Amino acid sequence: MRKLMMAVGAVAALAMASGCSKRDNVAEQRQDVAEAQSEAQRKTAEIRQEERQDIAETQKDAREDIAETRGEANQEVANAQQDVRDEQSDLAKAERERGEDLAQGGSGTTGATAAATNVQGRVLDTGRDTLTVVDTVSNRQIKLKTNDQSRILHDNHPVKLGDVKEGDQVRASYVADGKDLVVRELSITQPAAPAPK
Repeated sequence: MRKLMMAVGAVAALAMASGCSKRDNVAEQRQDVAEAQSEAQRKTAEIRQEERQDIAETQKDAREDIAETRGEANQEVANAQQDVRDEQSDLAKAERERGEDLAQGGSGTTGATAAATNVQGRVLDTGRDTLTVVDTVSNRQIKLKTNDQSRILHDNHPVKLGDVKEGDQVRASYVADGKDLVVRELSITQPAAPAPK
């Protein structure tokens, strides 16, 4: 029995030693799991921090790009507006100069370079230094005035205004001189048919 007791004691000691070893093993495993969880949390926090920094940098870059693009667009708009203002200024200047040219009419040298308007039509009536032409295109009556610079032609030969008769078909170029439309050149393209006797 004594042997039995000794054997039971030895088994109990072994079991105790084995139980302690298993407890130590479980404790170590728990410690390992806790360390692994702590490491995973630390790495996750680092990754999230890097992501936030990347997002912040990307947003900052995007804001800078947008600001730069807006600045360039605003500059282009300002340049285009300045171009429009310059063109308007040039147009106003040209119109003033044209108005001055037209005010000088056919008697001034500058007026002689003003753009002429052309009309083709039938003579409605004539006066001492005027004639009324009915435009064949618009059927509008145009009262033209002549001066010493006006050229009046029939078959490419100079004639006088008195030679132009009612019913004659004419082609005329004229310029505005104040309120008057002054003939530069008038050609009789087809004389009126003579009245039957």
